[in-house]
Amino acid sequence: MSNEIVKYDNQLNEVPLGRLNAVQLNFFMTLVQQSYSKGTSLLHLPFSKLKELSKYQPTANERFIKDLMSTNAKLLELNIWQRVGHKIVQFACFDKFEIDPEACEVTVSVKPEFLYLFNDLSRWTRFQLAQFTSLHSTYAKNMFRLLKQYRTVGRLRLTKEELFKQLDLPKSYLDKTSRIQQRVLSPIKEELSPVIRGLAIKTIRGAGRGRPVVAYEFTWHPEAKNADDFSKGQYADDRQKLDNIDLNPSLTPEEKAHAYDRVLGFKLGTTDHKQWQKVNTKGLSENEIAKEISQKEYEKHFRELFKTWLQFYGRANAQIVNKLRFLYDSYGLDNVCTKITYYGKIPNLGLEPLRILELIENSLTQEQGEN
Repeated sequence: MSNEIVKYDNQLNEVPLGRLNAVQLNFFMTLVQQSYSKGTSLLHLPFSKLKELSKYQPTANERFIKDLMSTNAKLLELNIWQRVGHKIVQFACFDKFEIDPEACEVTVSVKPEFLYLFNDLSRWTRFQLAQFTSLHSTYAKNMFRLLKQYRTVGRLRLTKEELFKQLDLPKSYLDKTSRIQQRVLSPIKEELSPVIRGLAIKTIRGAGRGRPVVAYEFTWHPEAKNADDFSKGQYADDRQKLDNIDLNPSLTPEEKAHAYDRVLGFKLGTTDHKQWQKVNTKGLSENEIAKEISQKEYEKHFRELFKTWLQFYGRANAQIVNKLRFLYDSYGLDNVCTKITYYGKIPNLGLEPLRILELIENSLTQEQGEN
């Protein structure tokens, strides 16, 4: 179910959801996605479907029910300005929120006064549910939905106060610009750069003593108006994410390495940031400059090989990365990529990744011997 699309009225983005944790946000966006164009109809969602769509990990239903209940409780604590008039009403957008442990089913329905959020939309925010649920931090999830409102514009500016409100940042961060950068903005860039091409975050300072931070500007490559949000398949999606990381000039080498780790499911710090380190020619001899340029080119080519592997065989662990590097060193980029593509296109091969790499090595060794 990787092509489920979330679509809702832009006014929903005015509701700060920073108090919901990652699991609760996944539940809420799944319910939003399921409520689209359903009016006030009762929606009966089996536990299994809700778990799958929200990428819920724990298996015990007792824990699942508690997490659902906590999600609804958090939503009831939120306030929102109603569209008509100037009344503040509690954000209980679901008229019915019923959990049946015996039937393993959740039943929800949208309140009539909030129908405009999910039906007959004239302006909307749209994104792929699977992309949202794959994000880890609440900061990244909330910024993702806000940026997607302006996906064809490519620019969003939030005042410092708006950022704190939307993300529910601790008050202790108010005068700690470096802490916001390290614990909020850098992780957001690392998580969102793979799925939002060219993402950059600029700190805007005002006039006066110390030039205090007054706003944050998010920019990215605007999406085409007719662009869809559909998955192209896990392998193609992962390769596109890695390309977006490689080509983003606003990311530091450390941020690029962390972004790679997040996409590939590695522990942070696994990928060597030196793969993207810029060549600094100051004070270096011509031989040293040439060596650094050569190393940078080497890593660039290896990343291309690595992404070709992902395109056909999915995720890779450290053992596979090391084996790919050995094959690259021994036989070169073009030869290894050709073999990866050849075996990747054989239907129903059904072999483990390391066994595929053994076949590639044996084939290349044999061809080298024949030559």
